[in-house]
Amino acid sequence: MNNNLLKMKTMQIASGVLALEDVKKEVLEFCQEPHSRADILEHIQVQLNSENYNRYVAALVNQRYIKSDLLRNRNSTKQKYVITQKGLNYLKAIY
Repeated sequence: MNNNLLKMKTMQIASGVLALEDVKKEVLEFCQEPHSRADILEHIQVQLNSENYNRYVAALVNQRYIKSDLLRNRNSTKQKYVITQKGLNYLKAIY
């Protein structure tokens, strides 16, 4: 487990919930390759449920840091998410 994931797990245990800002960098780095919602939530070590999907994945989609690869069928279980140019710019700015 890398330091970022260990830090996030410690913060999650302390507060019960991870803040979006605490996982944004980790999700954006992970989504440089397309991944499903289940893969993303597993990567940040939270349960796969609609509340966590809305809190993390949908929030980053709404902020345009990541996007779905299936724009015509947004309810598909087969959709994957990938980082956008805005997300790449964010990562570039913090490094």
